[in-house]
Amino acid sequence: MPEQETVETTEHEQSRNGDIKSAGADVPKWDPDNSVESLKNIFRYVVDEAGKSTSWYWRNKKWKARLSQAIRFFAWILAAVGGLLPVIGSLFNSVNLNNGLWASLLLGIAAALLGLDKAFGYSSGWARYVLTATNIRKTLEEFRMDWAELMAEAGTSPTPEQVTALIERARKFRVDVEALVLQETKDWVTEFQSSMAQMEKDVAAQVTTLKAQVDKTIAAREAAAQPGLIELTVRNADKADGGKVQVRMSGPATITGEIQPGSKTFAKENIPAGQYRFWISAKVGGKDVSAETAVIVKPGEVNKTQLDLPV
Repeated sequence: MPEQETVETTEHEQSRNGDIKSAGADVPKWDPDNSVESLKNIFRYVVDEAGKSTSWYWRNKKWKARLSQAIRFFAWILAAVGGLLPVIGSLFNSVNLNNGLWASLLLGIAAALLGLDKAFGYSSGWARYVLTATNIRKTLEEFRMDWAELMAEAGTSPTPEQVTALIERARKFRVDVEALVLQETKDWVTEFQSSMAQMEKDVAAQVTTLKAQVDKTIAAREAAAQPGLIELTVRNADKADGGKVQVRMSGPATITGEIQPGSKTFAKENIPAGQYRFWISAKVGGKDVSAETAVIVKPGEVNKTQLDLPV
């Protein structure tokens, strides 16, 4: 049985790139005059190739693990602090923490961190890498033991049937390792496509919500910009000398006018919405009299106000 080969030399080769590289044209050659040595070469080849895959997964899972742990740690801290802020604010009246915006901010950041982890697959990738590397290791150990058993049966002079069985076992081991790598890749692709689809769905939902909010804001502004109407009635306008009453409005706009003899009403349209102050003045029996009141003109509505001259 060949000695167990170390695969540390592949780590340097793999560290120079981000992908798992196969041996390429470096395939073990078969020497019909020395079948035992040729079998050793085959053993080294399949074990080294498996080692490359294992080393790649163990090496690359480190940074995924660190990012996953950091993101989840800070998300947990932010969520915990966000939940405790109102309690702390209630216990210590001198600290103004009862504003729910602070808790919402912290919880929002925590949710964003978890969303980042899910979108880029740090935690799931870490789990996939560990699982795949462990499965490759398990497959490797099974292969080593099967190879040892077949070599023990073959002895120093294996028959053609025994050589074929050994090569077939090496081929199966090589295919099994690649199948594990392929399955992990498929899982990554499925997760990536699912994350992108969910992200697109979330973005579309946010755009729809934002559009609805913008439309609502625009509609509210347009409604608020609509002018109002005012209808002022001076119930005893006929008491004024000559029946004339002066009217003045002060607010978002300044408006002056008068109630003509024979009428008791002053009407004005296209008045900017807002709060106004009304003054009426007139001469009653040769004396100046006046009255005032506050009114609110609402967009698109008619404000009907009544006043009396102090007589």
